Amino acid sequence: MPKAHTPGSFTKNFSWHKSYKKLHAAIHNGFSSGLVPVVRERWRERSRISDANRELIPLNFFLQSMRGLNEDFVVVDRLVERTFVPYDSDFAKLALFAFHMAASGTWHHSKWPDGRVAGWANEFIRDVAWESGQWRSRAFTEHDLKAFLNECIDGEAVTKRKVLTNYRYMLASAGILIDDRVQETDVRAPWVTDATQLFWDRQIFSGVLHRSSSAKDFEAAFFRQEIYKLLACTAEQGRAIALTTYRDYSERILPTRIEQMEKLRLLLAA
Repeated sequence: MPKAHTPGSFTKNFSWHKSYKKLHAAIHNGFSSGLVPVVRERWRERSRISDANRELIPLNFFLQSMRGLNEDFVVVDRLVERTFVPYDSDFAKLALFAFHMAASGTWHHSKWPDGRVAGWANEFIRDVAWESGQWRSRAFTEHDLKAFLNECIDGEAVTKRKVLTNYRYMLASAGILIDDRVQETDVRAPWVTDATQLFWDRQIFSGVLHRSSSAKDFEAAFFRQEIYKLLACTAEQGRAIALTTYRDYSERILPTRIEQMEKLRLLLAA
């Protein structure tokens, strides 16, 4: 595997403190004006994160941006909506899913035109960690993870070490990695539905899915990006998740996202 990925600001310690409460609060603060798109620089000002480099961790690794003619906007999706209700462990797992999804969008002067700021993490889960419908605990050990990062991260040894440490701590903070053992996914947990909705949200904002897309198009996108692997479940379980989630999504959420997208086009062209 070639060394194709840059670590970005992920070398910075976000001070997780064994939870994702700080991320939850920062995202909510950034959208303090409500569930409406916000200019990236304004989001940074509102986030209440005291360090300019750490402001980029939520922005570049967890949220989705869209490039406008003059300004860039952070969009409202399922992850953002979840910060408008009290924090819980499901939010942590949803945020980790967003990180693994590596779909951060585009903005002026971005070093990642494809939006895959955490592309290395997406490849790790899909190509290395997932096996026979679950994540292998061995893949997340320091030894195996170090070997993977040495191959795919372009940076000095100290940089790769910081990425490894931060990533493992983030997994532990989400309750996914406990005593070097990966915890099994409960496919009936609310975050699994939220994650599938979040994926489709970002496919809509990226222009892959749109108003005329059929249920088969939504399912095809789910499997094309191997979302079931990010959920740590089998392809069969993933198909059932996509089917049941789409019923609610198409009736309750999709019309709102399409309306948001139409309004966004006006903002981006301004």
